[in-house]
Amino acid sequence: MRLSLYRTSASPRRQLPRRNWVKRGLIVITAAGVCLGGLAGWLWRDALLVEAIDASAQAGLRLERIEIDGRLNTDKAAIMKTAGISWYDPMLTLDLGDIHQRLMSIGWVGEARVERRLPNTLIITLNERQALALFQDKDGHHVIDRSGEVINNVAPEGFTHLPVIKGQKAPQNAQQILTILKKEPELFAEVWSLSYQSERRWDVFLRNNIRIQLPEMDPDKAWSKLAEMDRAHKLTNRDVINIDLRIPGKLVIRPTRTNPKGSST
Repeated sequence: MRLSLYRTSASPRRQLPRRNWVKRGLIVITAAGVCLGGLAGWLWRDALLVEAIDASAQAGLRLERIEIDGRLNTDKAAIMKTAGISWYDPMLTLDLGDIHQRLMSIGWVGEARVERRLPNTLIITLNERQALALFQDKDGHHVIDRSGEVINNVAPEGFTHLPVIKGQKAPQNAQQILTILKKEPELFAEVWSLSYQSERRWDVFLRNNIRIQLPEMDPDKAWSKLAEMDRAHKLTNRDVINIDLRIPGKLVIRPTRTNPKGSST
């Protein structure tokens, strides 16, 4: 997604005497070469450079447009504030490395690229982290990305459509199991939460409170088999509280009402 920001109420530019344009133009060119060459920090106090930067801004080399690509969840106001930039900043003094480092501190930002396009445009390209699930621990719920890392400063209330996971080392292993579950979209649509058991296997809870106990080995085969049987026999619509798939080749169903003998298929 591309967002273009413009300064719509630009302050009036002070008109330079015609005789100074040639001189100032040469200064601007010199300053551009110095700044873009990485020597601005060394020469910053030099009076010529200060005058040249001022002249460059007056001549139009100042920030009046910002293009942001890849923004989905990152707030545009947060980008401006965190980047530490302001409208009409001289283009030649923008520290692209510093802006990049600041942008990387935003929770949603996974990667960022910052480019300067003269005379007046700053281009910011973001690669945002993708929300995968809500991780539940003793402190509450946290939005995590595909690598299992918490996305800082993100309110979980806006992501209640994501499955909830819990358990020791659950975030680091969530991507793999969710990829398996999504292969059966009809059954996955009923998934509410997952619990990582003993750091070995998963229990999956459906929205109707049925628990599905997946095996440690080949959970994908067990999940696909359950989906096949569910399409044929509507197992998850029955009066069932637990479906145990931990034993290879077997599916053990426990009804909501306790049955001493149990029921198996």
